[in-house]
Amino acid sequence: MRTREDVLEWLSALLAFGIKPGLSRMQALLTELQIDPDAIPTVHVAGTNGKGSTVAFLREMGVAEGLQVGTFTSPYIIQFEERIMLNGVPISEADLVKAAIAVQAAIINLEPTIGTVTEFEALTALAFYHFDRIRPDFVIYEVGLGGLYDSTNVLKQPKAAIITSIGHDHQAILGDTLQEIALQKFGIIKQGTNVIAGKLQEELTVPLMAYCGDRQATLTWSQEVIRDYRLNATGTWATYEGIPETRLGLEGVHQVHNAANAVICAKQLGWSKTAIRRGLRNATHPGRFEIISRRPRIVLDGAHNPEGVTALVERLKEETKPVIVLCSILRDKDREAMLNQLREVTPDIYETTFDFPRARTLEELTADGANMIELEQFFKQVDTADHTLAVTGSLYFISTVRALLKEQSFTKKGKQ
Repeated sequence: MRTREDVLEWLSALLAFGIKPGLSRMQALLTELQIDPDAIPTVHVAGTNGKGSTVAFLREMGVAEGLQVGTFTSPYIIQFEERIMLNGVPISEADLVKAAIAVQAAIINLEPTIGTVTEFEALTALAFYHFDRIRPDFVIYEVGLGGLYDSTNVLKQPKAAIITSIGHDHQAILGDTLQEIALQKFGIIKQGTNVIAGKLQEELTVPLMAYCGDRQATLTWSQEVIRDYRLNATGTWATYEGIPETRLGLEGVHQVHNAANAVICAKQLGWSKTAIRRGLRNATHPGRFEIISRRPRIVLDGAHNPEGVTALVERLKEETKPVIVLCSILRDKDREAMLNQLREVTPDIYETTFDFPRARTLEELTADGANMIELEQFFKQVDTADHTLAVTGSLYFISTVRALLKEQSFTKKGKQ
């Protein structure tokens, strides 16, 4: 492998092996690469929604504290390399290739023993290899799917385990009920871990307390530090225990709670109040109520399950202009439930498709009676000048629309 394209082609080929829960292959890979995943201080973040935003807030707090902070997240919005970053800067092509060569060699050596690895296992190994080589002060690992059997769960002694939220997503893999899904997420909690939990459903609080109790883990509810918050035309403002009112870098009431996860974690790590406040203000996270154009007003939000759409709808209710929605809901998501939620803010909902294996096709949308439009035609045919256009349905879809808008000369100020 010589280029990023070579790496992406190699990883893409591994997608054929699907999702194979379990940690044995990952542990064998790290042993072969002579990597101790706990050699660098880490924070492990799981949850249905809010993981990426929590990571963004915590990363910026760490950077403001003067630390070198690595992050491993998924999926990406602008470029693949965002998945492995240092201080918010994506891994370089040279470092990506170097890591891929090492991981590929390890996989080839182990294949007779452990069989084929998945794309996400290989990607996670890339991250561990890269961070082991550059040795940042701190690394934040975001769970890919679930928690208990996720590739990142080779961590044995994280400084903290954060559970952001529990909702209905990936039921075919994680379970049909909230309790089943929750037990998968709780799987990142180890013996004696400091656990930080976001706003969970009432029926999950006792199971989490019991899970932590069995492992002598210390549990802190992040909403306990929230003192006040308000939303207005200038953004989302929040006050936390010991932290003066600050305008958050990410918008919406749900971001007040995501930020609270990071506030608690940063306090436990001993970071300064100045760094915490600066991190709250500086956090950015593409595709999460991201205002990509002001005239016309276009918002990108990767809400991809009922809980995510609930948060988006609550934020859209604050908009002063009428709302138009453009969405592409993946085939494995509850389309009707998500559409019903979006109808709370507007009847003007357009559905489309894009180049992605799990995207509903135009034929499927037509059969479903959708208000269907081709993506390229939407921006030519639909007048959004006096509206707020919300683009949603999938983070992968957001990435596609982002690239399309850039091609059509949209900037933050509007269309050039």
